[in-house]
Amino acid sequence: MRRFLFLATLLVSVAAAASDITRTTVLEQMNARRLAALVPPLRHDARLDLAAEDRMRDMEDQAYWAHTSPDGRSPFEWLLPRGYDYWFAAENLAAGFETAEVLVDGWMESEGHRDNIMSPMFQECGIAIIEGGTKGKSTGKSIVVLFGRVKFEPQQARK
Repeated sequence: MRRFLFLATLLVSVAAAASDITRTTVLEQMNARRLAALVPPLRHDARLDLAAEDRMRDMEDQAYWAHTSPDGRSPFEWLLPRGYDYWFAAENLAAGFETAEVLVDGWMESEGHRDNIMSPMFQECGIAIIEGGTKGKSTGKSIVVLFGRVKFEPQQARK
């Protein structure tokens, strides 16, 4: 157990070198925190990437930045059209960040964001990233992460 905790701590330390915000670096940073807490890693899901991109595009088109759209839609309405029939889902938003480490550190300081990252209920995630903001000019990057866990399908239940 000590060896595993040492390895997890070492991985977080190695990952501490500043890195640009990409899907890969955001997922690596979130998984480093999960590994240190003995939580299984999140897997990347292309359907969730597409849903996160749709979500980001909607916020850009309507010039808002919030978990609920101006017309009252939740962030999860973008999942089913992309073929992701979820059992559990959550969303993290962030704007104005320059490195993946600072971004995820910021989320870890927020109870709700941290809970989403650390929840063993979530198995996959999708990430959308744009330069600037959705409400006009701004510095840094804006990030949408959609977390999910698909519903059990009959063939999965039989395995």
